[in-house]
Amino acid sequence: MPTPFNHLLAAHDLRDAILTQEVRQALAEPEVWSAFLLGNIAPDVQTISGQTREATHFFPVPMGQAPPAHETLLAQHLNLRRSFEMLASRAAFVAGYLAHLMFDQLWIGEIFEPIFGPEQTWATFRERLYLHNALRAYWDANDLAQLPAPTGGELRAAAPLSWLPFVTDEHLRAWRNLIADQLYPDQPIRTVEVFAERMKVDAQAFAALISSPAEMQRRVFDRVPSERLAHYRAQALARSAQLIEAYWMDVAPPVYSRLEITRQEKQA
Repeated sequence: MPTPFNHLLAAHDLRDAILTQEVRQALAEPEVWSAFLLGNIAPDVQTISGQTREATHFFPVPMGQAPPAHETLLAQHLNLRRSFEMLASRAAFVAGYLAHLMFDQLWIGEIFEPIFGPEQTWATFRERLYLHNALRAYWDANDLAQLPAPTGGELRAAAPLSWLPFVTDEHLRAWRNLIADQLYPDQPIRTVEVFAERMKVDAQAFAALISSPAEMQRRVFDRVPSERLAHYRAQALARSAQLIEAYWMDVAPPVYSRLEITRQEKQA
């Protein structure tokens, strides 16, 4: 699934090019923008909190017939539904959280399960997981290079105040700091290290694969063409924008039947 740096760049793209003027005006306030940035990475707080992934993402993997994650979240936690009494910073945080869920669930349906998932038959599942993480780390590095320089400071300025009923402020702040601190000049980026540690593989070999265009093409992009990734990202941005705008205007969010995912098999 997309990494925190992917989600942060998506937050910028949503604000700058896709969301309506009303939402963009709200995000122009520094504290609101900082909250939106934190919301866009917040579901991955389970890295810090020790919760299960499903407890913060509201859908299982494999997905089966799971409903859209944003519907499950808002059904389970009615106090997170947008209201005009909610502080703008908290509403922006929740809006970012919804965008993250949309990006992740769409990734599982369009990229992971039909290409790398347990039902696929090329290579072993362990090898597919390894190459899936290589794709994620490669994309992470590309998006990191595009993040505006102030992003780290803007993210660190987010000040959660009982914004989620199922995650503590302490854990949100710790997760915020872990990501934001990597965005300051001359700070090490931990993506490769984290992936290698989780997979229990050699970090140098993993880094060598990611840095080799020829090997990435042969082992990853021959199966996941750049056009497919671009199509996924365009869909995720468009659907996230619809969801955020509906949430902000306090109307029923758009309903996607299992995100209307067309599970196209990999073209030969």
